[in-house]
Amino acid sequence: MAEKSFSNMARILALVVLIIGLVWFLYTISWVIQLVVISLLIVYVLFPIAEFLKARFRFSHFFAVVATFAFFVMTILSLIGLVIPILQREIEDILSDLPYYANQLQFYMAELVEYLETFNLGPELQEAIMGLTTNLQPIMEEVATISISVLSSLVDIFFIFFIVFYLLYDFHSVRSAIINIVPQAYHGHAEKIINIIDLNFGSYIRGNIVRCAIVGLLTGSVLYIIGMPYALLLGILAGVLNIILYIGPYLAAIPAVIFSISPLTPPPFVIVVAYVVIQVIDGALLAPYLLGRAVKLKPITVIVGLLIGQQLAGFLGMILSTPFAGIARGVMMYIQEENKS
Repeated sequence: MAEKSFSNMARILALVVLIIGLVWFLYTISWVIQLVVISLLIVYVLFPIAEFLKARFRFSHFFAVVATFAFFVMTILSLIGLVIPILQREIEDILSDLPYYANQLQFYMAELVEYLETFNLGPELQEAIMGLTTNLQPIMEEVATISISVLSSLVDIFFIFFIVFYLLYDFHSVRSAIINIVPQAYHGHAEKIINIIDLNFGSYIRGNIVRCAIVGLLTGSVLYIIGMPYALLLGILAGVLNIILYIGPYLAAIPAVIFSISPLTPPPFVIVVAYVVIQVIDGALLAPYLLGRAVKLKPITVIVGLLIGQQLAGFLGMILSTPFAGIARGVMMYIQEENKS
């Protein structure tokens, strides 16, 4: 009996050590995993283009991949050449104007506290409200520094290009290899589950990129037309944060509202109306049409998934949380259907 208990304890201990080792290993190679995941997202966008070239123009697989990859690289280089100089100039302007915006925001907060004093709020709450602007400048300077460092990570971009090309070339092979890992009797189930992944993951990523590009372009254009400074930066920010369903649009509007406190910019009310109108267009037209099944998830499911994804993998985790939730729902529905039949 004692030997059996000792054997069970040894197995449990070995399992714990194995799990800890696996977690440590995944943490150690997290940079590689992140590059592969980003590359996979890009491949899901480019793969239909390569398939279209093969089906429509009879390209060989190799030339379809080369043409698609060349189109991707030229698009990225063109955007960098056009956008980066303007974006860098706007970031420099923001850094030079930060003291003014910090002072203006401090002034408005002081007026807000003075108004709230009529409601007999405690001194702790008043100090907390005033403290919101204390660290505004360091925080925004840090954000600008992070943005510049992201733009300058050429090593990561090189590796992503490298992985994208070979992953795009071997995409069918990788898919077949995953199915072949499963025992022969379950190949049909594996095929259907991969189709569920393709439907939820691929369609969501492609649709979301188009949707966010439209929102970013629309936001930047509207802000430029009404005379808002930093229109390009705010447009890019709106497009990027719009990837985060339900929460991202509100986060993107905050900097625009803060910058609108200057007398040389449109009033905050106009900025808020512009963002609301754009989000109505996004919610009523773009999201249902481009995201399809992903937006059929319950809002609470999406928000909880976003929070979990952020804790696990930061901004990338927030992007992946919604398609993963859609995949989980699709797999559960498939299992239920199989159990009924």
